[in-house]
Amino acid sequence: MIYKHLPMHWLKWVSVSRIGRVNQMEQLKVWIVDDDNDYCHLMREVLQEDYDVRLFLDADSYSKAMVAAKPDIILMDINLPDVSGIELCKSLQTQGIDSAVIFVSGMNTLEERLKAYEAGGVDFIAKPFELKELMAKTNAVANYQHKKRALAEAESFSRNMAFQSMNESSQYGAVLQFFRQCFLCQDYRALADAFFGLMMQLDLKTCLEIRVDETLYFVPEHMAISPIEANIFELLDHQGRLFDFGSRTICNDKHVSFLIKNMPLHDEVLYGRLRDVIAVVVEGLEARIIDIQRQQTLQRVVMDIRRLLAGLSDSIHESDEQFCHALSNITTEIRASFHVLDMTEEQEHFFTGLVERNLREANSASNSFLRLQTSLKSVVSVLERSTA
Repeated sequence: MIYKHLPMHWLKWVSVSRIGRVNQMEQLKVWIVDDDNDYCHLMREVLQEDYDVRLFLDADSYSKAMVAAKPDIILMDINLPDVSGIELCKSLQTQGIDSAVIFVSGMNTLEERLKAYEAGGVDFIAKPFELKELMAKTNAVANYQHKKRALAEAESFSRNMAFQSMNESSQYGAVLQFFRQCFLCQDYRALADAFFGLMMQLDLKTCLEIRVDETLYFVPEHMAISPIEANIFELLDHQGRLFDFGSRTICNDKHVSFLIKNMPLHDEVLYGRLRDVIAVVVEGLEARIIDIQRQQTLQRVVMDIRRLLAGLSDSIHESDEQFCHALSNITTEIRASFHVLDMTEEQEHFFTGLVERNLREANSASNSFLRLQTSLKSVVSVLERSTA
């Protein structure tokens, strides 16, 4: 190719040398916007082995191309026939387009360079220029773009990791709060309400099954469970700890299962984290259900012993009255029969002592029943404290 008006040493340099190339980098898109056709083709000849180069001889064709694609680097002539390169560069800044502009101009004045800097240009090449300078400055800007994007990706990654850590911390905090709350629950309804509160914080839609003396179903806001959901529990509550089907997951333990209706399968990270969380939650539910079951059993035992004590107290009182009445009658009859039996005074004292001794033993037996009653009341007090 012959370039008119260009020095011959430029053409020779293009054909025999490639100095300062970007090593092993992803090929960046370089657009050249210059109304000088010879300069455009020369710059493309120099750069095309290292970059994906496109040429534009006016601002209009360049602006139309910007609709469909965005370059990484733009070699921009300042004095274009239709629009100033300075205005085009300012437009990039306004639109937030991450294209690095190297201004190429024959007007190498301080004022021109300051305008280029204020417009957002990253470098300036004065015409006529050395091809080594063109390659070196283009490579330097390419390295700058790579580093800037690498930093942006690292920042984005760090921000995402921080956001994820905050989410995880929030979720685990909600789980810990649920554990504290659920151990204050004294019945299954209160436990279910605490569980649904946690699920709401995790943005999960759920229903719950608790299998104790009878099977209990719970849904949020105390509504009734649908027949098909009850049937799903019946079919899947023995399918292992976690069982996925469609966008739903059922989580099982011995006495409890819950169905999650909106597992985020599209987000693998969130999905994996939620599976870990619900596996912990189901263990907490299982432990609390067993504890509530134990408390309710103890409460029934306490009530049974109370009824037993009430019956025992009445029986002791009735028996004591009957026994004392019978002994009193025996004593009266024996004393009344002394004159009939014609007993000596010594014999009378013997029989009187015999009767009094047996009365004392009878009272001792009655006191033993009372002590037994007191001991049973102490047992009841201990059981009541254990269920509190």
